[in-house]
Amino acid sequence: GGPADVPWVTAVGANSQRRFFQGTIELGNGATLTGASIAGHTGKLDLVDAANAGTSDLCLPGSLDPAKVAGKIVLCRRGGNGRVDKSFTVFNAGGEGMILYNATDDDNLFSDNFWVPTVHVDFTEGMKVKKYIANRRHPRAALTTDTPTTIDYAPSMTIFSSRGPSPTAADIIKPDITAPGLQVLAGASPFTDAGFVPGELFQAIAGTSMSSPVTAGIYALLKQAHPDWSPAMAKSALMGTANTDVVDNDRVSQAGPFAMGAGMVNPGRVADRGSAFNPGLVYDAGLLDYLGFMCDSAPELFANPTGTCGSLAGAGIATTAQNLNYPSIGVSELAGTETVTRTVTSVADHKATFRASVNAPEGYDVSVNPAVITLKPGETATFDVTITNVGAPNGEWRFGDLTWKGSGYRVRSPIAVKGVPLSAPATVSGTGTHGSTTFDVKFGYTGAYTAAPHGLVPATPNDGVVVQDPDQTPFTADDGGGLVTFPVTVTDVAVARWTLALPGADDLDMYLLDSTGKVVAKSTNGGTDEAIELHLPANDTYTLAVHGWAVGEAAGVAFSVQSWLVPAASGGSLTVDAAPASAVLGATGSVTASWTGLTAGTSYLGAVSHSDDTGVIGLTVVSVNA
Repeated sequence: GGPADVPWVTAVGANSQRRFFQGTIELGNGATLTGASIAGHTGKLDLVDAANAGTSDLCLPGSLDPAKVAGKIVLCRRGGNGRVDKSFTVFNAGGEGMILYNATDDDNLFSDNFWVPTVHVDFTEGMKVKKYIANRRHPRAALTTDTPTTIDYAPSMTIFSSRGPSPTAADIIKPDITAPGLQVLAGASPFTDAGFVPGELFQAIAGTSMSSPVTAGIYALLKQAHPDWSPAMAKSALMGTANTDVVDNDRVSQAGPFAMGAGMVNPGRVADRGSAFNPGLVYDAGLLDYLGFMCDSAPELFANPTGTCGSLAGAGIATTAQNLNYPSIGVSELAGTETVTRTVTSVADHKATFRASVNAPEGYDVSVNPAVITLKPGETATFDVTITNVGAPNGEWRFGDLTWKGSGYRVRSPIAVKGVPLSAPATVSGTGTHGSTTFDVKFGYTGAYTAAPHGLVPATPNDGVVVQDPDQTPFTADDGGGLVTFPVTVTDVAVARWTLALPGADDLDMYLLDSTGKVVAKSTNGGTDEAIELHLPANDTYTLAVHGWAVGEAAGVAFSVQSWLVPAASGGSLTVDAAPASAVLGATGSVTASWTGLTAGTSYLGAVSHSDDTGVIGLTVVSVNA
């Protein structure tokens, strides 16, 4: 997860835009190919494939033979090192230009500041150049940077834009929205790090670091036009009026909400009905609503979750993530049928009537009640959205939308739904050396059901001291004391959890590697508040690594990782006292689990497993602070 996972932060994807900084390759046989370029031009020069001019077609540092490259244009393949780094390799070997080609045709074309004139092309065009080189005795080419043109498949999602669902709050559709983040013209510092081209004052670069400022700028305009709007209202205005005519990075298929969110930001004109400045309806939320969301997503943050969340619920605040008053509708665990509630506020310029129009996810029926609302400016209306599985498979996300239409307004909310055989809390908590907890389970099937206890087990500390990693990159040669590791043997475990928290400015991260050295989980939050949790992990000898990303003291910082390995076998201090005898589609039942004999002052972890006649279909983690 990351900061944008939470609902009060706008997660912005990145998409291409119509404007395209184009470059042209003219081959010696007269054929021309186009790609991306802002990096100058060459005359007609000899052309060489990096695969035949050194030790790597990737143009890795030091891989090119100057005797074969000097004065020539070099064909380089993407991968292994950075795009600009490849041009630096060509430059150092005496090359005069570069043709950079992607490994696939669904990647992006970048217009970096390169060390030598460069045109970046797709895989297909790269293969054409490669074939031309292979079939000519004296292959030649010329590179030119053209005037900006347009591309017909924009807006399309970039391949580097992160996709949902959110790893920390799956009922909140992320990203929220997307904005232009490819070939964005921006200022550049003439003083750069090694490997980057110095002396350049402008660049046309890519990243969500480009699309996020676009969105922030539009927020500033919204704030100027509507200083009384809350941040949630402003986000809703952008999401509800977004342009959904966005394709995915394959440049053909419609982008879904886990790629584009509500769509591409489309502010429109201030006075126009249906623009972000005059959206008609908005979904508002404030501090108490977000605290209610935390009751579902992270109740452990409250000193007294039961008391705090009970008080919020008593005040009419939703305490489930799916009922947060959000501009999109997500249900990550739909067992049979589910009803979510939303409230809209009219910001229309007149009294208006809105009618609900639903594009239901495939395999689901969606009803809205009431389906027609009439509001004066400033008035609110609450409605229910009932989603019923009528044939969708479990475990697969399906997408649709709900749009309120009327009086020149169209306010759209994306819908994302995943059917499950059973819906149960991911985590429940309790306190004391003995006690109990009761929670509800809802069934998406009819048949056998069993609830079984696992644990409880006390925390085991793993202590160490970690220093600053010089390059802030784990698993590299300079790590030294900047990476501290612990072996972890996992055998028949239901739940494995590791936590690491430190006050202050030191920033430590955690990584979990399997026996092959592959990173299977990580926690890299800002500051040091890290947690890794696995359910039913594979039996293996893992390595837990603590990384010193930002350590202020030269002597390092002492830490203690708390770990729990809850056995897959039933039995222990946790017992299941009551549970439904069987599952009935759409029915809800209660499970009561209790514990006794714990040691005061110790943190325990356990689980209640939920099984049908095929085996475990879900786990509810039980956290007890004795």
